[in-house]
Order: sequence, then structure tokens, then C-alpha cells
Amino acid sequence: MGLLLTPLLSFTNEAAELNDPKSTKQTSNVKIIDIEIRAKVELFNLRNENLREGNNKKNELELEPLLRLNAWVMKDSPLYGRTELEWKRLTTRKSGEQSEKQTKLELNQAYIGMTNEIIPYTHLKLGRWLYRDEREWLFDENLDGVYVQSQMRDWFIDAAAGRINYWQKDLMDSTTRNTETENIGSIMLRRTLEDKWQIGTYAVAQHNTDNNDRQLNVGLRSHNPARKGLQHWLELGMSKDRESGNGYAVDIGGTYLFDHGDIKPRVTLGYAFGSKDYRQTGLHDNQATFGGATKFKIYGETLDPDLTNIHIVSTGLGINVTRNATLDVIYHAYSQASSGDISGNNVALKSQYDRQNTRYLGSGVDVVFGWEPTDNTKVEAIAGMFAPSKRFVSADKTNSPRSDNAYSVGMEFEMTF
Repeated sequence: MGLLLTPLLSFTNEAAELNDPKSTKQTSNVKIIDIEIRAKVELFNLRNENLREGNNKKNELELEPLLRLNAWVMKDSPLYGRTELEWKRLTTRKSGEQSEKQTKLELNQAYIGMTNEIIPYTHLKLGRWLYRDEREWLFDENLDGVYVQSQMRDWFIDAAAGRINYWQKDLMDSTTRNTETENIGSIMLRRTLEDKWQIGTYAVAQHNTDNNDRQLNVGLRSHNPARKGLQHWLELGMSKDRESGNGYAVDIGGTYLFDHGDIKPRVTLGYAFGSKDYRQTGLHDNQATFGGATKFKIYGETLDPDLTNIHIVSTGLGINVTRNATLDVIYHAYSQASSGDISGNNVALKSQYDRQNTRYLGSGVDVVFGWEPTDNTKVEAIAGMFAPSKRFVSADKTNSPRSDNAYSVGMEFEMTF
């Protein structure tokens, strides 16, 4: 659940322009400082993390209120600045453990920006900035460094170079400055075909100079977020690193939006595969929508796997409950590409037993709801379930410890003023 309060404070500079003795005095307002304040509370509950039946289940609850301050200097000018500070109070409760509380004051963004009025066809950011790509398949991270986007007609080039937490992240904790020298560089080439349909290619390189680890991700992609008819996505990726070697992945699917009255039903079908040696960037979050108003974990809210050594088939149905509310139900079927420990998939669940006698992992269901009753309020709720396969038991005997379903619930409520 989240509460969002957004008062806006602006300071302006008046400039008078006199063209000739007969002209009238003209005044233009230039915003010098814009300040936006948000208050938010997030709630997430994961139940039966260890997939156990009976009374030995492990549950986890996270409650996090936060205040976020966004400040822009000369926001609409060719040269501008932005700072984003976030105060948060995280409370974590785990089964059999005492509650843990953490207070943080994080510097999320702090950069200077230059528009194409200074450098033709180019937008540049220097400092700490948030980097996200389509479906957050490669990036959802704050980087310290430089970001450059150039546009020439229908072609876009995005280039980024930086590090994570080169400067201290939590201003109340000096240990949040990353002392490991991990350099990250990426380049993306995109072309707009029609409307918002874009095709492109990318390369993301990471190098940790402390242990000489290197990882390279390259790929081809196509995204078309159409508002009616067929919207699709396609990701073809390859990865290479010193430990795992070469791997590859594919994520393809589409959502068809029917233009039928106010409910505007939609149907989604998707398939994702990652080989045993494929590694995502580690800077990703795998969040998007299937035509609804609320983002969710595209590979399942409860299991939440990386795209490594796995096959995922997803189907979804969605409708507009009202003109301001959307509802989606998504089903996922999971199986491994090669039999192995499930922890290699970097999943959110940690089963005590895993016999690895089948590659089928289980199935999941997500229910995603988003509602904007007024222009300044928003409600989001996501409920997920993962049903494990029979490999997550200690033995075939009827009296052996059995596995059971895991569940997750996340909620947000936002209000703006």
C-alpha cells in the first residue's frame, strides 16, 4: 500500500522585453526551482517461502513508509539540474525472528542535464540518474556516470557509462558507498518503424576490476506497445562471462487488445527461455504490463525467477473493470532447461527439499488490479501463488514431508495534491 502526496513549489523569474516605443510590456515566467514531495507506504507479504506443508512454514512481511523529494533547477531550460532524495523506514518481520527496522536517507538521483539546444540532436546527463529499458529486462538501476541519447530522424542511440553507488547511496550510512570498482557500459541502437514500434540492438559490458570478472550481454529486440490491436515484444539475448561461459535467451509474446466497448478485453501469450549458462545483467527487474495499468513481475510475482536455465509459458486475460480500473489474471508454467538446483534460477523461494527428479518446477498465478478513481488517487494490488511440483518433497513415501503452495501479496495506494 502506498500514500502519495505531491505539493509543487515553484520560484519564477520575470523577464521584460521591450521591442519598440509602441510595444506593450511582455512578461514571461521562467521556473527556477520545482519541488515535488511524495509520501508513500509499500506493503509486501511472502508466505511459505520454504514450500513446506504443515506448521514449519517461513513467512516474511515488509512494510516501508517513505518520503521522496524531487527538486529541479531550471527544469525547462537547455541546462538544468535534478536531485531526488528519499527517506524510508523499512520494517521486516520473518517467522521465528525479531522484527528488523532500518531507517535510510537515500540519494536516488543527482545530475546535471543538457538538452539538444546545447548539443544538437543530443540529450546528456552527468551524475546519478535512473536507467530503465523496456520491460526492465536489462536495466532498472541508479547509475553514477554519464548518459547520452542522440536522435537523428527515426534513429536513437543511447549510451551509458558508470558505476553503481560510486557515491554514497544512504547518506546516513557510509558503508553504502560501493568500494568495488565495477564499471558498466552500454550502447543501444533503436529505430522507430511506425507509431511507437521500435526495433533495436544493444550491448552491455560489466567489468569488476577487483577480481577481473567480466560479463557481456548483447541482443536484438522489438517492442510495439500499441493501444489497440496487437502489441508485441521480442528479446533475443546472448551473455558471456568468465564463470558461466556463453548462454542465450529468448522472450517473445504479444497481447491482443480488443476494441469492444468499455471493458476492452485483452489476451496475452508469451514464452521465455534462458539456457543454463545465460545470465541477465543483474541490473534488471523484469517488470512490465500486459496492457493493464499496473506493472508486475512478468515471470511471476511469487517465484520471481531470473531467465536462467528455465522455460516459462505465460498466458493472460485482462479487462477494464471500469474506465479507470484494470484487472489482469496471468498463468505461468515453469520447467528447467537442464535439471539442477533451483537456487541457480535466483528465485525468491528456497525449498528445503529438492529431489531434482523432474525438470518441471510447477505453476503460478498472478492477479493484478489497478484503479484510478480520480485524477489524484491510485490503488494497486497484486496477489500471486506458486504451486510446486512433486520434486520438492523429501521422498516418495506418503508420510514424508510434503511441499505446499507459496503466496505473495503486494499493495499500493497513492494520492496526489
